[in-house]
Amino acid sequence: MSDESNLYDEAIERIDELVQDVIQTCDEVADKNHYEKEWVLDRFRDRFNKAKRIND
Repeated sequence: MSDESNLYDEAIERIDELVQDVIQTCDEVADKNHYEKEWVLDRFRDRFNKAKRIND
């Protein structure tokens, strides 16, 4: 496996960990505030996409 391939695999692994952390945080926010988990995830997606557009 090439160094480039290893770097890619490591990046994907870190991104997958980040995704799991965000989902866990959204679940915790939903549980703590008695919100629907799907609603929190939808709001997160909306806010993430808006922030991404602003920073592009």
